[in-house]
Amino acid sequence: MKAICLISAVALWMLCGCRENERLIYDHKMHDIYYSDVTETRDSMYVSLLAAEENLVAEVKISMLGNVLSEPRRFKAEVVEDRTDAIEGVHYQKLPEYYEFPAGEFSYAMPVVLLKGAPGLTEKPVTLTLRLVETEELGVAYADRAEIRLQIADMLRKPEGDGYYGNMTVFKKLFGEYSRTKHLMIIEMVGHDFWDHPEYSPNDLYYQEAYYTPYARRLYKIITSSTILDENGKVMQGWMVP
Repeated sequence: MKAICLISAVALWMLCGCRENERLIYDHKMHDIYYSDVTETRDSMYVSLLAAEENLVAEVKISMLGNVLSEPRRFKAEVVEDRTDAIEGVHYQKLPEYYEFPAGEFSYAMPVVLLKGAPGLTEKPVTLTLRLVETEELGVAYADRAEIRLQIADMLRKPEGDGYYGNMTVFKKLFGEYSRTKHLMIIEMVGHDFWDHPEYSPNDLYYQEAYYTPYARRLYKIITSSTILDENGKVMQGWMVP
């Protein structure tokens, strides 16, 4: 009797296990997208217009959950009005009706055109919140990774954080003491600000250290080979370059 009960229990477990596993089977037809830069602790990206001559095309990273597409498919992004104070036509260009996720790729850089010259952006940023919208061609993978906030400004964003991974900690390791003048020199040398590099998301300096090390050495030579004053009239000094 005990043996029969044991066999029945095992059979029930196997049946339930099979049903559970059926829900976990990978569906090759699944094609759902989400914002790559949104995590449990971060829901925004900072975009500076400072280095842009006119307008700037911000690239918002989107990832594919599921198999790659055999042909391009359309998806939609909409502005979340109650979480946005950026103004269409003033701070950003109207979004297209649809975007197109390319075939054969697991990621796509969704372009958002930001407009330079709006009054107030040199004093404080504005927010543009975007939400992915499911279409007949593509679904949305995660509800909590379907929205992202773009913090748009036309001013320097000073690195912050003095911990081991802090942006200011890494800045000082690379470039010595911070100054606005030095920050502008780095932007002119590199061609973009720390927060605008599309290959390094979420653009924390800790993850960009190797990328910026050659620029740090070049800046060191420039500063130590002549007398350069910072914004306060203080002569900038050399530092221990990596």
